[in-house]
Amino acid sequence: MSVSDILDMPYEEFLGWFKFFKLRPVGWQEDNRTALLLSAQGVKKKPTEIFPSLAALYKGSGSKSIDPNFIKMLQKAKGGDNWTPTIED
Repeated sequence: MSVSDILDMPYEEFLGWFKFFKLRPVGWQEDNRTALLLSAQGVKKKPTEIFPSLAALYKGSGSKSIDPNFIKMLQKAKGGDNWTPTIED
């Protein structure tokens, strides 16, 4: 996404992206996968102790849901019409 795309983005969508990445930080899937592998190898630490990015997933802000209006905006994107959010996304 270019800077001009971001500058042209509606404010509500911009805030929606902040909320999305707060709940789903970039790289959380890789961190989660690595935490599962470490656990299988006998590491006793909690995943959130090793990877702070996972703390947002496990704790969240009281809810794992994303604003439905933000989801509608994502679905309007090119190729986004078949996207349905899940906890794993």
